[in-house]
Amino acid sequence: MKVWWILLLFAITIELNNKLCHAKGDLSENSNESKGDRSVKSGESKGDRSKNSDESKGGRSKNSGESIGGLSKKSGESKEGIGACKYDLIFVLDMSSSLGPTVFEKTKDYVIETINKNKVGHGQTQIGVITFSDDAKMDIPLKQYKKKEKLIEAIRSIRWKGGVTNIFKGLNVLRLEGFTKKNGYRKKMEKIGILVTDGKSTNEQETHSEVELLESEGIKLFTKGISDDIDEEALRTIGDEVPEIDCF
Repeated sequence: MKVWWILLLFAITIELNNKLCHAKGDLSENSNESKGDRSVKSGESKGDRSKNSDESKGGRSKNSGESIGGLSKKSGESKEGIGACKYDLIFVLDMSSSLGPTVFEKTKDYVIETINKNKVGHGQTQIGVITFSDDAKMDIPLKQYKKKEKLIEAIRSIRWKGGVTNIFKGLNVLRLEGFTKKNGYRKKMEKIGILVTDGKSTNEQETHSEVELLESEGIKLFTKGISDDIDEEALRTIGDEVPEIDCF
């Protein structure tokens, strides 16, 4: 009887040991699988983070490049535009009898149209006005107006006078008074004069003498024919026709 109990206990012990070993094996396998899964997931997660980080860096780099390129382009355009349009410009306007009051109003319209194509002010383009007929005078010095609206208002207020066409007197004031420090000329700035007239000068020789003196002093002189009866040949001997562009 004792032998039977001993054998039974021995069999039960072996069975329990087998089950225990089996359970440990399952646990170990599950643990390894879990670790493997975690490792794979961790690797995937790191890969994703790395990929996202790279994409993020690439995105920033790309956007940054576009942004800098855009700013550079805009800055370049702005600079080019402002640089090309930054000069000191004086209009020399004929207000003689050969034009008449109606044509003189058209002359002022042309000047205002040109002003509206430019940025006006001390840091930009400065514009002055000289008028002539029997005599000539500086109506608007370069430094007088920093606001475009005020400048246009002042030009509108200039009244036609009548008299002879003494172009040389207008050019003389341009040369002697136009581009002086007192009247607002900025050192090293390009000096530009635009003569608006019908070209019918009362003294051609003195006019040509003034043209030569202007050239010798580095003043660029352009001409703009106005009225229905323009002396084209006379204008060509004074200066080139003013370019039909926004910035000279």
